[in-house]
Formats: sequence, structure tokens, C-alpha cells
Amino acid sequence: MSNREWSKTYYSRRISGPLTSLLMYYKITPNQITIFDHLLTLTVGIWAFSRGTWWGNYTGLAVMLIIGILDYADGDVAKQTKGYTKLGVWLDSVFDVIIQNAVMAAIAIGCHKLGMSFAISACFFVGNAGLNLVSFHYNQTFGFDSHKGSDLFRKYMETKPTYFNRFMKNLIDPTSSGPGLILYTVRYWLVLGIIFNCMPAIFIIITVLTNFRWIMMYILYAMHLNEYQKFWVLQALAIIDENREEYHAL
Repeated sequence: MSNREWSKTYYSRRISGPLTSLLMYYKITPNQITIFDHLLTLTVGIWAFSRGTWWGNYTGLAVMLIIGILDYADGDVAKQTKGYTKLGVWLDSVFDVIIQNAVMAAIAIGCHKLGMSFAISACFFVGNAGLNLVSFHYNQTFGFDSHKGSDLFRKYMETKPTYFNRFMKNLIDPTSSGPGLILYTVRYWLVLGIIFNCMPAIFIIITVLTNFRWIMMYILYAMHLNEYQKFWVLQALAIIDENREEYHAL
């Protein structure tokens, strides 16, 4: 089995069929599902997480589970009904970023109520902005997909699977392996924070990982632009850059 998230695999096997049929029976469109998703997150979800209490966090977690299922469902309904629209694609891509930041802002407010410094929140959002920016350049330059990564990059990195190369592969393309997916996926850390009631500590861990990742990716991208290729990972990036001779030679 590929390194798809276990949640998507479970959904496809257990939930997708009955839920998709139900939504189609009541003629609910993919755009309606997406809009409901967003409204639920921006109201109940944000309010719950901003409380800074265990019940607030568990309520927020319940909301996240619901919108996670519906996020998969809108795609399934769109496939079954051929209901893809430009509006739906825009809502999914643009509002996902807004919602992610809104949820993290609400969690930060809750952590402040428990004594976390505002400086930690500032560091997180600076790092998150940096990660979004550098990820955009990787997607544009190397053909990475935000959800699927790059198969060509993975194959090249696996031809020399040292510990360092695997670390760099997971850093740039977390979807390439289970450990990378778990380490760099924010929502998994948030679930731990909710279960063990230690959200401020988890928020600090997320902040450190986010800043570490974007800084490393920024340095590698700068080295790539400077045509420095002594590291295996930089050779891999050169190969998948369509503007480089290595890409056309391949």
C-alpha cells in the first residue's frame, strides 16, 4: 500500500460509499458541502479551540473529524456527479490555507490562556508563512504536489538511501513515508495535545518543526539556484527542474 494517509484509506473502505450515496440522494452539491465545511470550522471549530479548555479542545477535535470526512466526501460527490466547478476548486485550494491559519490562531489564543507566550505564536505564524512561500516555489519549480509530493524525486533519492538522504527526502516531501508524514503533519500533533491535555507544549513543538523545515528548504532552494550540486538531494532537485539540462537529459 502506498503512503496515503490512513484516514483516507479508512474513509474509502468504510465511509465513502454510504455517505456519498446519502449526499447524492438529497442532491447536495460538492460546493454546498465545501461551504458548510468552512462555516462549521470558522464558527464552532474556532470558538471551541479558543477556549483553552479540555472540553473546548475535544469539541474542536470533533469538528475537525467531521470536516475531514466532508472534505473527502465533496470530492467523491464531484466524481460521481461530474460536478467539478472552478468555484469548487478555488474554495478548496484558497480557503484551506485561510482555515488552517484561523484554526491555529484559535489554538494559539487557547494556549495563551494557559500561559503560553505571544512570542511563540508570532514565531509559528512567521514560520508558517515562510513554509507556504517556499512550498509554493518547490511546487512551481520542481513540480511537487502539496498532497502527493513527487514520485520522480522519491525514486532518485531512494537510489542512494543513506540516513541523511532519507531525512532530506522526508523533509522536502513528507508524504513519501510514514515517519515523514507523521512528523510534519500538524493535525497529528494536535491530536496528541488534545488527548494528553498539553496543547501549549505541542504548539511549541509544531512551531520548532515548522521553522526548521522552511529554513532548511529555503537554504536548499538557494543552493539549487546557485547550481551547487555536491549533495545528493540537490542533484535530485536539479533533475526534476524543467529549466535545467539534467531534466531534459533524463
